[in-house]
Amino acid sequence: MSLMHISLRQLRAFIAAVEAGSFTRAAERLHLTQSAVSMVIRQLESKVGLPLFHREGKQLTLTEMGQQLVPIARRMLDDLSLIATSAADVHGLQKGALRFSAPSLLVSTLISPALAAFSRTHPQISVQILDTTLEDIPEAVVRGSVEFGIGPDRATGPEVERSFLRKVAIQLVCPADHAVAQRSTIRWSETRDFPWIYYRSSFEEEIRDALWRHGRAQRLEDSIVVEQLPTALALVGHGLGVTSAPDYAEPFRRDLGLRFIPLVDPAIHRTFYVYKRHGRALSPAARAFLKLLS
Repeated sequence: MSLMHISLRQLRAFIAAVEAGSFTRAAERLHLTQSAVSMVIRQLESKVGLPLFHREGKQLTLTEMGQQLVPIARRMLDDLSLIATSAADVHGLQKGALRFSAPSLLVSTLISPALAAFSRTHPQISVQILDTTLEDIPEAVVRGSVEFGIGPDRATGPEVERSFLRKVAIQLVCPADHAVAQRSTIRWSETRDFPWIYYRSSFEEEIRDALWRHGRAQRLEDSIVVEQLPTALALVGHGLGVTSAPDYAEPFRRDLGLRFIPLVDPAIHRTFYVYKRHGRALSPAARAFLKLLS
């Protein structure tokens, strides 16, 4: 018996004939002609290699093979129905998972409000976040640890493709009681004499260029240098200097006593991308979430 070549159409016709007791009534149930149902049943019997019905006039009774096939066919049709229902649930965001990677700071600031809104609307969707380093975001996608990643510009191999998500502005961060704290904007040239706290980032070179292009004389060696932005923000809050930060870090403002001021002349922006496996479509859950985030 070549089960791999048995079609769902044949199984549906077989079960309809079993339940209806005749090809005519099965045809009515399936919205087919009686001859079409008879032909499909004959095709199934040819695949099985044995007759499935005793045909006595218009009355049908199952052969031994037919009796053995009934529970198998019903189970297969039930499984198909479950697959269809599950697919509809995933498409309708009644089921599924949201799996992504992003830097922890981005998760705790820019992403968390969008995620809260998504979870309120789609509470059945499970969420798995890999809050990782910037460098690991494309690699997590390649490994299959996540469906997609969110992060700034990073080199990727041919397995990963990226698409634009949004741009964020780089702002000056100073203590809330700083002399310029009430300014609506500030030029880079006006910050050249401020004690500066540097942190290592992908746009560090742009920050230095913007400062030194506008007359900054203080050497990097004479500044405070840290590894992470939250550390720099905490030091700014204690009056040890100023720094620059993406505008999505502004939620730290109240707890640390900070003021974020847009920097101009030049305005510097950081671009964030969505990273995913090349050629793979994102799930309905991922598309819905990213729409909220963009």
